[in-house]
Amino acid sequence: MIKMKRPRSSQSAFTLVELLVVISIILIASSIIFLGGGGGEGAKLSSSQRIVSGIAQGARGQAILKNADARLIIYSETNTSGDPEKFLRYFGIVYWGTDSGGTEGWLAATQGTYLPDGIYFNDELSKDKDGGAIPTMDLDYPRRNVAGNTNRANGGGSEAYYFYEFSSNGTMAPSGPDTQDAAFTNSWLALQAGTLKPDDSDNLTVDFTEEKNQNLKTALIFRRVGTTTPVNDPGDID
Repeated sequence: MIKMKRPRSSQSAFTLVELLVVISIILIASSIIFLGGGGGEGAKLSSSQRIVSGIAQGARGQAILKNADARLIIYSETNTSGDPEKFLRYFGIVYWGTDSGGTEGWLAATQGTYLPDGIYFNDELSKDKDGGAIPTMDLDYPRRNVAGNTNRANGGGSEAYYFYEFSSNGTMAPSGPDTQDAAFTNSWLALQAGTLKPDDSDNLTVDFTEEKNQNLKTALIFRRVGTTTPVNDPGDID
């Protein structure tokens, strides 16, 4: 008796990564609904902390599931030819892999997420384990193919992003010969209410110095195992 082969479905099932992304979207949508109920900048700040914490865990999940280094990225292109709406408000995830054409490089894991209006990544308060500046890379994002993102260390794309890196085992420390020398254990990621303004050279900046915004700040500390610790007391963030 000849057994007929079942034709393969043209629709593939959801992967665990895709399900995690869907769950993250639901959580972010819940935060937006919460914001709609009022509460001002403080509510936006709390929501932003939860959103970024979710994105960080999404990046960690990508690293483990893909068995590849992954980065949480933050748009930092200061040139006014870039996108002002994204500046220090647009977060995403990339991982080091190979696209369908066989090119190795940084691939987008998500379409990216915006923080609520008026809340920004504070690049001066954010710092690495040694108190130095968070590193940057250049990316074409979001893309499903590698495009120009072929440089392991610096990206190789066209727009600037800050990044925090998770190793392929989900930790914040280097785990192999292809991993960056910098470890991100105990790095800080600070968020604050601010006002988008161009500087004297017409580059994009965010003004965090207005008195009304001085205490409207929060932070996350990245731990060695890949988890984050929230910091909610403004006096502890300097």
